[in-house]
Amino acid sequence: MTANPLWTEEQAAAEKLALRLIERPDIRAAREQARLGMLADPVADTLDGRLGLDRALDQWVLGLAMREANGDTADPRVVWNISNAPRPWFGHVYGGAAVAVDNPDNFNREIPIDGNGQYEVDIRFAADPPQFSIVAEVEPDHHAGLGRNLGALTLQQLRPHCDAEGRVTVTVGPGEGGATHLRTEPGARIQVYTRDSQSNWRQVPAEVCVRRLDPPAGWRPRTEDEIAGAVVTDLPAWIAFWSGFKNDFLGPHGPNTLVGPNGRDGGWGYLAGGRFALEDGQGVFITIDPAGSYYTGIQITDPWTISPDPMLRMVSLNSAQVAVNADGTVSYVISGIDPGIANWVDTTGLSSGWMLLRWQGVPDGADPALFLREVRLVDLARLDEDIAGAVPRVDIAGRGRQIRERTRQHGLRTAAPTWGED
Repeated sequence: MTANPLWTEEQAAAEKLALRLIERPDIRAAREQARLGMLADPVADTLDGRLGLDRALDQWVLGLAMREANGDTADPRVVWNISNAPRPWFGHVYGGAAVAVDNPDNFNREIPIDGNGQYEVDIRFAADPPQFSIVAEVEPDHHAGLGRNLGALTLQQLRPHCDAEGRVTVTVGPGEGGATHLRTEPGARIQVYTRDSQSNWRQVPAEVCVRRLDPPAGWRPRTEDEIAGAVVTDLPAWIAFWSGFKNDFLGPHGPNTLVGPNGRDGGWGYLAGGRFALEDGQGVFITIDPAGSYYTGIQITDPWTISPDPMLRMVSLNSAQVAVNADGTVSYVISGIDPGIANWVDTTGLSSGWMLLRWQGVPDGADPALFLREVRLVDLARLDEDIAGAVPRVDIAGRGRQIRERTRQHGLRTAAPTWGED
């Protein structure tokens, strides 16, 4: 066993504050106004959209409350946010917070940064770490949107600078620095994100802590009323952006097709995505080349881009959760019923939604044009004829083992202050 780097006093304090915030009358009233706007969205006229509307809204509201709870650039904390699976820990039940296509393999931690300030972020990697990136972005007004990327460092770039115990310090601030420096912009509000992408749910995320080297004179902590006021002010633009994100995500394309792979800002990975729209008995068959990447993953979401609970259902698969084809490629079937294919991605009854694939820690020289081998709609009743016998299968007993192991491993992240098998 090892210490759980997610189990921190800072995390507990931010969650307790955010859970109080979302129950305040002023924030509940702002939520209801946002809900009325979502009801006018065409997605709300569909069965899947109407059933998922309140869950999506609650995830977005809690995500913003968490961001504002950790919004003090003079006294920043490292807080895990944007993870939609519910979790009982710290003596409370945290319902989950997410924005767009939250990846169940990711631990997204946030650090608020003043673009004029000087900071140090200390990182310690485990012996077998998840794929890691640390990214600096300029925050849009009201947090409503994707930030403008200023720079990123990956596990592969940081490892040569680690000491014998896996420790490295990243400096953050204006001006140039060394190989482990992220440059900011004076006058800008910055978010620094750390992202651990597990290719195996047993992998322990990095320990991360932050300190400001030049705290401003006369600083005082914000009151809870001030933080709540910021949530109320920012909520309309925040909800408008994330509820509208689906409308132009990846550009126009037909259902059951994928756009990409597209490179991520900062060069830390690639993604391919698109919508699925399935009738009874249909599935989407996808084959990819992992291309030697440190991490690959696939997932689905509902029409609002919110993932179903990944702990109990096979709504995502990472590198360690798949059976590989004889030629090194990986084939998946996205469908609402179990097709008997080893790498099944369960739509959990959704007839429409989003599908996304990711490659991270990609070797130098790999050609992203070759990552995506095949994408097509299939008839599940004719699957054996359609895809021949080379794709790994699984029987009912094997599927049960997959799901039980998935549930057990997912629980490692919040079961106790230590990270271990039990």
